Amino acid sequence: MSPRTGAATALAALLMMSTSALAQEEAGRYSMAEVENGILRLDTKTGDVSHCQTVEEQWICRTAADDREALDDEIDELNEENEELRRRIAELETEVQNSEGNRLGLPNDEELEEVIGFMERLMRRFYAFAESLRNEPAEET
Repeated sequence: MSPRTGAATALAALLMMSTSALAQEEAGRYSMAEVENGILRLDTKTGDVSHCQTVEEQWICRTAADDREALDDEIDELNEENEELRRRIAELETEVQNSEGNRLGLPNDEELEEVIGFMERLMRRFYAFAESLRNEPAEET
């Protein structure tokens, strides 16, 4: 046997084995269930469901109405929204970390001292005004 003939025989055997394995895989691909006006065919590989019935002595299979595609689309949209929200949270956390430690928008020490100083001056003026009213002689009417 020549090397070419041996290679051709090996190639033919390999093709026959792969074809046989493919045929076995395809043989169990569909699951059928009898229904009132035909047969439901489930593609076990893709999950698609078809309703098959005879019309004018021919079998016709139509894909059954399936909400799975709509649900898959909604899941994809929700996953995208979820990712966008995660990105936004990460951005906000970065902004908070980069802001001078001021996480809640509270005044820093300098601003707080300025406000306290203002309140002290206001209270001193109020007490001085109240004291001046106390020291004024009462008017007789």
